Amino acid sequence: MQQTEQIKLIQRLIGVEQKSSDEVPKAYHHISTDRYNDPDALALEQAALFRNTPVIVAHTTEIAEPGNYVTEQVAGVPLIILRDHDGQLQVFINACRHRGARLLQGESGQCKRLMVCPYHAWSYKLDGSLTGVPDKELFGDLDFSKLDLVPIQFAEKHGFIWVVLDGDASEPLDIDAALGEVVNADFTSFGFSEQLMHKKVSLVNDCNWKLVMDAFAEGYHLKTLHKDSLARFFLHTSIYDDCYPHVRQMGGRKGLTEEIKKDPAEWNFRLNTTLFYNIFPNTIFVFHPHWISQMSLFPVGPDAVRVVHRMLIPELPANDEIAEKLDASFNHIQGQVFEKEDLAISVDIQQTLDSGANTHFVVGGYEEGMRIFHQARDEYIAAYQKTRNDL
Repeated sequence: MQQTEQIKLIQRLIGVEQKSSDEVPKAYHHISTDRYNDPDALALEQAALFRNTPVIVAHTTEIAEPGNYVTEQVAGVPLIILRDHDGQLQVFINACRHRGARLLQGESGQCKRLMVCPYHAWSYKLDGSLTGVPDKELFGDLDFSKLDLVPIQFAEKHGFIWVVLDGDASEPLDIDAALGEVVNADFTSFGFSEQLMHKKVSLVNDCNWKLVMDAFAEGYHLKTLHKDSLARFFLHTSIYDDCYPHVRQMGGRKGLTEEIKKDPAEWNFRLNTTLFYNIFPNTIFVFHPHWISQMSLFPVGPDAVRVVHRMLIPELPANDEIAEKLDASFNHIQGQVFEKEDLAISVDIQQTLDSGANTHFVVGGYEEGMRIFHQARDEYIAAYQKTRNDL
């Protein structure tokens, strides 16, 4: 993000904080609650969103060397993401073409030479081509060329590997178009492609995936939910930019009130603000002063979501002391703020849905990011259904 844009954002935020700006909407919207616990709603989301829009499945530094691989599951589809021996990125469905067993196990690993099925030992090169079938004469004139691993459309952009399950694997995936001009420019200027993954955790929470997206799409809850962790460091107000279908949100740290007394050219943007990006459909970025959180949300049921949280840093820690400070910061954000506050309240809300107390949620001006996200969700589903009906 260019310095001129940073200055404009800070000026907007201060205007809202000092009530000299009225850019925060003074209106409310309704969001139906049945979308959070209806299996049919989830099935539509999996088809329209998770199978047909780009989602992140790995960070580049997870598969930096030939033979490195990561496994992921999106909308029920198991995936292999790997570097072949030529250093080329490959993404396949993680299923043997013989009887469908998963070829590679675990979240990540190193594949030295071949991918070998644990069931009957069919083997594949790292480019996905079938190369070995035990007792192949028993299969007659089996055509190996028709039994290569099934490829998935992908792109490597901004330091991440993105996939579209139902895309054409023979065609390039245009992440620039999917993210839009504003988000692409921001990610480029922040040097996303040079970031390194320092830590990664994955856990399942008993709530609908959208409740977690909601929690990071608004700052209205800051002074109450985070009263013992973050609230004392932050201003209450935040601003939003509609980068449809994505949302850019920014809050200010309390040090910003002193920072703005300086010349704008001296304002330290990273130390005095916190940027959030909700990247449709299931990705969240949070900019901490010295590192970035990236979270991907993968539904595993109407009332369960797997949350993958990566810690991105600009460079390797120069010494053990810096590494320990980074680890402590990550553990606080993950363990206290995310797990005990944001994720815990999402589980709490999920448990009230079946009571029927609320048929709709009421969303106000400080929750504008939620409105944008749910509008995009509804419109993408409607467009998908229209396409299916037109077939």
